Amino acid sequence: MQRACFSNLWHGVWLVMLSLALVPLDSYSAGPDSAEYKLKAALIYKLTGFIEWPKSSLKGRKFGICVLGRDDFGDALDALEARRVGNQTIHVRRFVQSEAVDAASCQILFVSESKRPFLRTILHSLAHYPILTIGDVKQFAESGGMIEFVRGYKRIGFKINLQQASKAGLKISAPLLDLSTIVDTAQP
Repeated sequence: MQRACFSNLWHGVWLVMLSLALVPLDSYSAGPDSAEYKLKAALIYKLTGFIEWPKSSLKGRKFGICVLGRDDFGDALDALEARRVGNQTIHVRRFVQSEAVDAASCQILFVSESKRPFLRTILHSLAHYPILTIGDVKQFAESGGMIEFVRGYKRIGFKINLQQASKAGLKISAPLLDLSTIVDTAQP
């Protein structure tokens, strides 16, 4: 009985995730408070249900969702502050400089386009922390980021760097992997 309920729950979560990922982007424009960034904020929240962080990284009462660089989300991320991930309340933090990022307070870090010139350095410095790095910068996953939002024809898809997530101690569930393009960054 419990197994059937759990299976139905995952099936439902998977369908919600799929429907969000396939929401049309016809009239979305980039920029603060745009519909595209509202959708991305919702996706960031939904992703928390598909990621398993090491228990040691979930100490305390706050679940940190952080933004590094220019914040194009406007107040869309602030709306998540009333929500919870597990038994933790979401706390949104914003950082202008990568040196200011408090790795202990971030479970998710969205790296904005404004940090493109420093992307490899930033991602390398965070590689061994249990922080889910997300971005919409082209080649984000190939550069060492874990999840890249990819804008396709009227859709947002995902590229996932599974090796980087594993290196940081994060586990990504199969339903999310099934919806994504897996990036192979193994050195030959």
